[in-house]
Amino acid sequence: MKKIKNSTILYIEDDDITRENISNYLKRQCKQLYVAQNGEEGLESFTVNNPDIIITDIEMPKLNGLDMAKKIRKLSPSTQIIITTAYTSQEYLLQAVNLHLVQYIVKPISLPKLNSALMDCDEFLDDAVETKRYFEKNIFYDIYTKELVKEEAIISLSKNERALLELLLKNYPAPTSYEAIESNVYDFASSKNAIKLLVKSLRNKILKEAIVNVSGLGYNLNLID
Repeated sequence: MKKIKNSTILYIEDDDITRENISNYLKRQCKQLYVAQNGEEGLESFTVNNPDIIITDIEMPKLNGLDMAKKIRKLSPSTQIIITTAYTSQEYLLQAVNLHLVQYIVKPISLPKLNSALMDCDEFLDDAVETKRYFEKNIFYDIYTKELVKEEAIISLSKNERALLELLLKNYPAPTSYEAIESNVYDFASSKNAIKLLVKSLRNKILKEAIVNVSGLGYNLNLID
């Protein structure tokens, strides 16, 4: 876990014995460990220290781990979050999925479980540096949260609009052909006219210059660095 060794971790746990034992292990795995005893302390530590990874319990006083994670997700879509809990309710699991968490570890925490979660973080930290793709300074698509943001507002996308945008981003800087769009975006045979209408709809939601025609081939994106 080469990247983890150079990362910062915030660990939040209200049980004293668990917090001490896991903290002693985590200190040896990362560059800097921050520790908090509840969600409020954890949120405050996050805003001050901006850690790469967060490991948090769910059931805690003052602010529980999921509510804290929701607040952190609004501030940072790419921070790696690992949830630990003694509870396995469907409600918790669904909330964890919606928050793009790395793993949901059921207590008691074993070192193999924790190592597995950290390895998942390590892989992401190695591969993903910047998740936002900009069309203009205030218009971007976040490939991690899958959200189109325009002037600080989230723009709703249809299933096909999102599929087209992600396909164009995947192929960028190379253009994407009509045939690739037809086979990857639609569940059935489509026409060039249908593709043109979809492109027009997506342009209206981003900006007209965001998608450019490549004569005789298909389309490409007009991104800024």
